[in-house]
Amino acid sequence: MGKDVIVVVQRDALPTTKESLDILLVSTTGEVPVAVYRDINAVEAVFGDASKTPNSKIVRKARTLLNQGKTTLAETLVDKFKIVGFAPPSSTPALAAKFVIKFTGAPEPTIEQSKQLYVRFGGDENTQQSLKTPEDEGGVKDAAGMAKLFEGITFTKGGKTYNAAVVEDTVTFTASETGEADTIPNIVAISDSEDFVSQLTIPLTATFTNGRDTLSAPDSLIETIKKFQEDVDNDWYYLMTDRDEDEYVKALSKFAEASEPSEAELGAGVEDHRKFYMGQTSNKDFVCETARAAVIYSDKEYINEEPDASYTGNVGPFYPKNVTWKFKRPQDGNAATSEGIKLITLPKLTDSDRNQLQENHVNYLTEEYKRQYVKEGVCLNGEFIDVVLGGDWIAKRMRDLLYDILLSNANINYDDGGFGLVATAVLQALAEASDDDHNIVSRDPESRAGVFNVNIPKYADSTDEQRRNRVMPDITWEALLAGAIHSVKTKGVLRVSL
Repeated sequence: MGKDVIVVVQRDALPTTKESLDILLVSTTGEVPVAVYRDINAVEAVFGDASKTPNSKIVRKARTLLNQGKTTLAETLVDKFKIVGFAPPSSTPALAAKFVIKFTGAPEPTIEQSKQLYVRFGGDENTQQSLKTPEDEGGVKDAAGMAKLFEGITFTKGGKTYNAAVVEDTVTFTASETGEADTIPNIVAISDSEDFVSQLTIPLTATFTNGRDTLSAPDSLIETIKKFQEDVDNDWYYLMTDRDEDEYVKALSKFAEASEPSEAELGAGVEDHRKFYMGQTSNKDFVCETARAAVIYSDKEYINEEPDASYTGNVGPFYPKNVTWKFKRPQDGNAATSEGIKLITLPKLTDSDRNQLQENHVNYLTEEYKRQYVKEGVCLNGEFIDVVLGGDWIAKRMRDLLYDILLSNANINYDDGGFGLVATAVLQALAEASDDDHNIVSRDPESRAGVFNVNIPKYADSTDEQRRNRVMPDITWEALLAGAIHSVKTKGVLRVSL
């Protein structure tokens, strides 16, 4: 029975927290669980003093991330980040694929002697081989007797030949070549008829373990990071590590580039957990034409100033507001305070060196007319860092807003009104990207409105198949990125199942 008096009290919503870069530092000197750190004392309590431990590099990076207050133009500083420690990466040898059959009981009934049998592996009739029970041992009575039938047997699958080795009740088929192989379903069928019109009941288990190619130490680190993402923590975006060697920087750059799923992968259900990598090098000829990664150069004797962390700590606090990463003055965050303000050390570069670095899209500190700053603020493929970070923010914000809409509405009709409701996620994300707090999308100088177009489909635009599956026609949009003084257009597609 309803009450005559109902009182509802509502509180103002709590203020939202300011967004910041989700930074992960990776140490490779030993396993340490991932944790959030907010000050250098907390870092040193786990990783030790920078001058006394093998983790000195990660401690220096943490300190320089935090100590950018004298030269940054941002109103705040990096105030938190994550650190995880992995074992030192090493190369791993190639492995061959294996298909293991373990017989777990006696066949029922006992298989008579001199009996012709046939076996198929993984349900594939092309792998069929023949077996024959012994002539003078009274048939096959136990698991070990079944395993013994497979001595000398081979089969071919996916261009690889598998050879049998028998130990008691277990048969191990090993591919004759190392490397990844076609997957074999964990199925073994045994029949007394060549056409498999019937199958024998034989207790067994089958297990396929794929092979792998030789992994270099850098590739091994990438696999460790991927496993960390999958099993422990994927709630981070911006990546730095304690490895400066060319092969590591290239591997990490390629990892970041591959982290952005394609439209086909998104359509197949792959989640979007794109990453951005910042690295450093002392190689003037370093080149790796990849997206989603930026590298800064330092002379070898000054690489321990950790210019990647210095650069990040100096410009990163602006996030999510869009600013150019050019013309910034990162300081040496590990310099003694008595030295006063000290920028990262100006590298000794000739005009030819500078041209080479610029051609390879590697950032570096330069001095022009007695003014020092970093140029050019770009990724390794030549795209501006701020453009990449801004585009990623739009994708994330648009996705978050869409889920808010889907979860807060009991039903969204498959009609023009429902399409318009979904489109508000696109419109709001682009409008926010245009405001003073973000400055990602350009604004019209007169109206101050964001310069973007959104094409909202109508019900009449949908196909019969889309209607059956409740899939909206694509919402397409185009925006003019502010990109500081570098204006670039970006386009997008939003595809939604209602």
